[in-house]
Amino acid sequence: MRHGFRFRRAQTLASWISLALILAAGCGYHLVGTSSYLPADLQKLYVTKFKNQTSWTDMDQRLTEAVTREWVRRRRFTVVDSPKAADLNLEGVIRAVNISPVRFDQAGRATEYQMTLVASVQLVDRRGKKPQVLWQDKGFSRRTSYTVDVSAVDYFDRQLEAIDEVSEEFARSLVSAVLEGF
Repeated sequence: MRHGFRFRRAQTLASWISLALILAAGCGYHLVGTSSYLPADLQKLYVTKFKNQTSWTDMDQRLTEAVTREWVRRRRFTVVDSPKAADLNLEGVIRAVNISPVRFDQAGRATEYQMTLVASVQLVDRRGKKPQVLWQDKGFSRRTSYTVDVSAVDYFDRQLEAIDEVSEEFARSLVSAVLEGF
């Protein structure tokens, strides 16, 4: 009798799981970054070099390269090297790069910093007579934390690594946001 109860219980559980999977499939669930609200006929993307309104001299180049690499990796668009050859243009302005100490040692010296990157970004459809903004975020931001040796020997190396980290995270998040429409 116990064996029959276990079998019916397993059947019921399997039925509920199957029903849940069917409903989830019908509700539009999908992996992040695998779908797009953008029209399928948009094929070519040009990434304009980000404008830099900060005192960080090479932040624009690092961020532009990270964003371009991420678009290439996602393979949703063909990245082109001329705005005239593109259907879409991704444009951005780096508004701020802030570094704040977040952890201190017993002597009051900073041992961990948080770097925050803020940019205004938009995706523009250039195909028509009048360019049309398809996606925009005037305050898109990402942050990363990094530790430093209190002797400050590796301070600038860690800061450069943090710039690369925040650029990569910014790029991944930006491309996902554009593709998903949020």
